[in-house]
Amino acid sequence: MRIPGTGCKERFLVNLTPEELGRKIKEAQERQGQTPGAPVHKDTSTPAGRAMRAGIDLAAALLVGGFLGYWLDKWLNTKPLFMILLFFMGFAAGFLNIYRSQTGQDFKIGMGDLDKGKPDNEKKE
Repeated sequence: MRIPGTGCKERFLVNLTPEELGRKIKEAQERQGQTPGAPVHKDTSTPAGRAMRAGIDLAAALLVGGFLGYWLDKWLNTKPLFMILLFFMGFAAGFLNIYRSQTGQDFKIGMGDLDKGKPDNEKKE
């Protein structure tokens, strides 16, 4: 069986070692004109776009929190306890999303660089 576009015949990419997979990824990036290891996302947003995203992030978080609170209150007959609590939690989540997007943390995974503070010869590649 041939995997289209890979040049691999009767060998699935799942069976590759991490080194072979890394080599194939670098080759594919070079074919596409990308620098291997370069970040995939480039920030091309405008100030107006960032402002619109901030507004939408806050509004969406408030709506979700308010809706879930309203639904829980209706289900548990505890009006307006959960609506108030989840509305404020949505407000906090909205501001956290705005903070993360404005500081450039929105496309990162995890809480930080695990290799930070290690000497160069001990860092992972």
